[in-house]
Amino acid sequence: MNKCIAYFSLFIPWAITLTTLNQVVLANTVVQVKANQVSGETAQLQTVKVWPGHGVSISFFSTKEIIKKIWLDDPSRFVFDVDGCLEGLGRCSENSGAGLIHIRQIEKVKIRGLPEGPNGAHMTVITEFGSQRKTYHFRIVLGKGTPEYSELEIINDTANKKEEIVRPKVDYTARSDSKYITKGMQVALSNQWVTRDSKLWQRLNQLVELRSSGESITVAASTAGVSMQLVEKLMLLGGLVRLSPLPQRDNPPTVTTTAETE
Repeated sequence: MNKCIAYFSLFIPWAITLTTLNQVVLANTVVQVKANQVSGETAQLQTVKVWPGHGVSISFFSTKEIIKKIWLDDPSRFVFDVDGCLEGLGRCSENSGAGLIHIRQIEKVKIRGLPEGPNGAHMTVITEFGSQRKTYHFRIVLGKGTPEYSELEIINDTANKKEEIVRPKVDYTARSDSKYITKGMQVALSNQWVTRDSKLWQRLNQLVELRSSGESITVAASTAGVSMQLVEKLMLLGGLVRLSPLPQRDNPPTVTTTAETE
């Protein structure tokens, strides 16, 4: 019984160590890198380690970019393959764009005229998403010891942030003013106080457009070349109810003036 307890006591620490090690290895299988860290003005040269017998992949699946071209400046120690069509490999088919690069380490091959790069092999990747193209740069180096990861996943810069939808604030006062002015214009039109082919009608339409976009009523009127007195008359014709009573008029309100019809 004591032997069993001793054996169990010795076994538990090893089991915990192996479990912890497996968790670490699994956690580091995929390393995420934001696109702006390896592409664009804020990019820094990303080092990718490749171990003997343990290739490493660079994935663009998250960004949905299509790999169009790859240059590996020193192919004497590394080879690469892709999961789909790539320009220059001679095996393209329809709708088979590449989204992942797999890099492997090989025994050094002497290539005439190719100097050895002491700082690793530079890899340039050209990707495309819609009409936008990006350039990514990586430094491929020989890995030593236990492999640290299996894949470098390129993710969008805002992958971990909720996309904020900017909704314009609704200016109910502006919409209400525009509605009353438009209705007043229709009343004036039906009473033949204004015609559609007049310059005043064009100015009034510009006024409605500016006010609907959120421009203040005074600025909209000034820009359109319409007096505030006329704006008030049109809004009253359109159904605007004033808290204070308006002065009684024997004749219908005039909506055209000599200055405004020019």
